Amino acid sequence: MNEDQGSASMIRVFGQLLMLPIAAFVYGVEMLIKTMQGVQQVSNQGMEVMVGPQARLNVLPEARAAPVAPVGQDDSVFINNAGDLNSGTSEITFKEEKPLSTNGDRANGRDKDLHDDMLKLVRYKILFVRREYEHAFPEQEDLVSDNMDGSAFTAWKIAEFIQDLHRAATRIPIKWSDKNYPPKDFIRGEYLNGIPHEDKKYLRVYYEVLERYPREKFKYEEQQIKVLEDIRDRLGGSESSSGTSGASASANAGGPAATVGATAAPSEGAGSSGGKKKG
Repeated sequence: MNEDQGSASMIRVFGQLLMLPIAAFVYGVEMLIKTMQGVQQVSNQGMEVMVGPQARLNVLPEARAAPVAPVGQDDSVFINNAGDLNSGTSEITFKEEKPLSTNGDRANGRDKDLHDDMLKLVRYKILFVRREYEHAFPEQEDLVSDNMDGSAFTAWKIAEFIQDLHRAATRIPIKWSDKNYPPKDFIRGEYLNGIPHEDKKYLRVYYEVLERYPREKFKYEEQQIKVLEDIRDRLGGSESSSGTSGASASANAGGPAATVGATAAPSEGAGSSGGKKKG
């Protein structure tokens, strides 16, 4: 019995010694797989940073089930906890930032770019944003040909609006009338004659470019021809006036002699006729 037990224990020990390399090999394979998965996640994140989140949809099929960020969320990074629930790790997905637009809000359907030399049809409103007195004045349109930015356009239209108030052509808003605003010094009948100076800071401008048109070219040739014609007409007028003045001057210079000759000729004729009669 002792010999059998000893042989059994030896066999058990020998079997454990044989299992050690196999267990070590299996453990090494598991670690290698986990390492490759980590490298793959890091490479995917780097790819998303370079080309955007849409590339991951074509690389990893499981990402198609990833949650989508809420509409209007401005965070550039959000965490996806559904990537690997068993391992307890979280997957970080980078959202592509919206590119800056040089055309104002053109990407949102509104064109507010005034930085060109074209003729622009602009629709705008003057807004008064003081609390409890908020009001949007009637919409207007204007053609803008200058190259300017939004701040310059806003300052221009606010100054123009304040000047137009003194013409007493803008009706007082009903909300203002109910609250006895503005003071009587700024009212002319049913129209505004201005607003208090300290309230001018509440004026804002909303505008939108509706359409653009190419401007007509300057007609340099026609203008040059017109200038030359004007010069010709002036030179011709001065020559004619100088000729007339010269003739009148010569007539004035020989005026006394001509007058004497003219008076002498009739007298001689009269004398000869008188002699004939006497004969």
